[in-house]
Amino acid sequence: MALGTSSPLGPGQRSLAAIVFTDVVSFSARMQADEETTLTLLQRDFDAMREVCVQHQGSVLKTTGDGLLLYFSSAVQAVACALAMQRFFAEQAKTRPAAQSLVHRLGIHLGDVFVNEQDVMGDGVNIAARLQAEAEPGGICISQTVYDVVKNKLALHVIRLSPRELKNISQHIPIYKLLLEAAAAETGTEEAYPEEPAPAGKGPAKRLSPGMKIALAAVLGAALAGLIGLAGFSWLQERREAARAEAAQNAMAATIAEATADATSRERVANTLAAWRSELQDQRSTAAEEYNFAELAKGVRDPRSPVAGKPEAQLRLQVLARMQGLFGWLATALQRYNRDSPLIVHELSGTAPKEIRVFVGIDRQLYYAEGGATRQRNWAELQPPTLAAIIAGALHDAQPFPPRDAVLGAQAFAGFYQLPELLEALRKARPKRPGK
Repeated sequence: MALGTSSPLGPGQRSLAAIVFTDVVSFSARMQADEETTLTLLQRDFDAMREVCVQHQGSVLKTTGDGLLLYFSSAVQAVACALAMQRFFAEQAKTRPAAQSLVHRLGIHLGDVFVNEQDVMGDGVNIAARLQAEAEPGGICISQTVYDVVKNKLALHVIRLSPRELKNISQHIPIYKLLLEAAAAETGTEEAYPEEPAPAGKGPAKRLSPGMKIALAAVLGAALAGLIGLAGFSWLQERREAARAEAAQNAMAATIAEATADATSRERVANTLAAWRSELQDQRSTAAEEYNFAELAKGVRDPRSPVAGKPEAQLRLQVLARMQGLFGWLATALQRYNRDSPLIVHELSGTAPKEIRVFVGIDRQLYYAEGGATRQRNWAELQPPTLAAIIAGALHDAQPFPPRDAVLGAQAFAGFYQLPELLEALRKARPKRPGK
């Protein structure tokens, strides 16, 4: 979506700005369950967020599917606005049924942005998007930069999250979780870290007494023991990483085994899917090639369908629901990667499997890197074998392990598009991560 005329920045202008990035929790699942209602609720919440934004002297720069990108010239106003939004939604949720409420996450960063006629870009946007992904449902995460600006100007209740590295962000970004109410601090699940003390000023050098020399020797000895302990800790960390990888692989294998029926049932499922593909070919349907699962489901539910009223209809709908859930998860999982650090996988078949580099941008669009160039691609442009490689790579790289629905969706995708190599890839051990 292009910037509106209400944007405070002119085309091609660079500015320091407080950026608020919002997102709806489990939006894909809500859309799958009830698309029309979800879109209505989203528009309702967007209207409320725009009003609160304007009240705090901010501007809506663009929409990002199920989120908004907000601009503030003041970090104080940005944080006050975010708190007002989440408190408003929390109050509304108390009087509304769960089906009539959406839950939002917010991230805030103060940084440099660049605006052209079509978009807003820069570290301020990228970091705010990553912070939003770190926030809990209904929560807010801010960067150290924002916290330093607002801590003496707003009455805040915060928890400094345990140090972590944001995916694809080069510099270390300390994160603070904002609590909506003071009492919430008692229920925080993250470990609170105090701010680092300022370095003490240097005084004049003093000669060490014999006692101090002994103490210094003891400290050096303890430091050496600490280094030895650190080596042991690194070894232990490697063992733990290997154990987590094995547990993740076992969980994936168990999910596949659980959903794999006996030989008779497998044959029935295979025959049902084969008959379905033949019907689609006879109808000259392109919905399967375009991954248009909604259109395929519409055809299954049609009273004129050959399987109307038969058990095969429920099987087809189950396969579609699982594949749709997989695509929703995949679109979110690929946001962990970016242009500089894409997901790198290899095709699952062929004598010289082709390397594939993909990621989903903050605009929720798929990007495909090949031949030294990166360009936007539609999902429908990817052939099933190529998409299977991306699915397997994303599932293997998920931390700590992928959700059960995504694994079942991959199994359904393999069955519908006749890709046994995808199931074989999922059964194999997860590849070792770079740098591990």
